[in-house]
Amino acid sequence: MTSTIRDVAKETLRVAKETLGVAIGTSRAHKSRRESWWLSDDVQTKVALKHRRFREIITFGEGSPAERTRVEERYKEAKREAKKDVAISKGKAYEYLYRKLHSKEGANDIYRIAKARERRSRDLDNIKYIKDVAGKSIVREDLIRTRWEEYFASLFGR
Repeated sequence: MTSTIRDVAKETLRVAKETLGVAIGTSRAHKSRRESWWLSDDVQTKVALKHRRFREIITFGEGSPAERTRVEERYKEAKREAKKDVAISKGKAYEYLYRKLHSKEGANDIYRIAKARERRSRDLDNIKYIKDVAGKSIVREDLIRTRWEEYFASLFGR
C-alpha cells in the first residue's frame, strides 16, 4: 500500500510540473535581471538556450544514466557559453559606459545613474508615517515622536 501512495504522489507531482511548470531562482535573481541594458540579442539567445537545457534536465523522465549524463553535459556546455558571453558583453558595455562618462556629454549621466541607484537601494520599510488618535496620518518626525510618547504613556497608564 505504501508503494501505491508513493506512486500516486510521484504522478501528482509530475502532472503538476507539466501543467504549472517549475519556478527557479530567488527574488535576488529576479532583481539582478532588472539590470539588463547591456544584454545583446546574441547573449539573450545563449541565456535562453541555457534555460531550455536546464528545463530538459528537470523534465527528464525515465531513461538510461548515460542519456541523463548527456543531457546534463549539454546543459553544462550551454551554461559555460552563456556565462562567457555575458561576461564579455557586460565588460564591453561597461567599458563603453565609462568612456562615455569621462566625456563632456556623459557628465549628466553620472547624476542620472547615481539617482537611479539611490532609488533602487531605497528601503521602502523606512517610510515614516503614523496615525494619530483621530486616524490622521502624521509624517513630521517630531510629531511622530510625540505621538509615540503619548501612546506608550497611555499604554503604561501614566
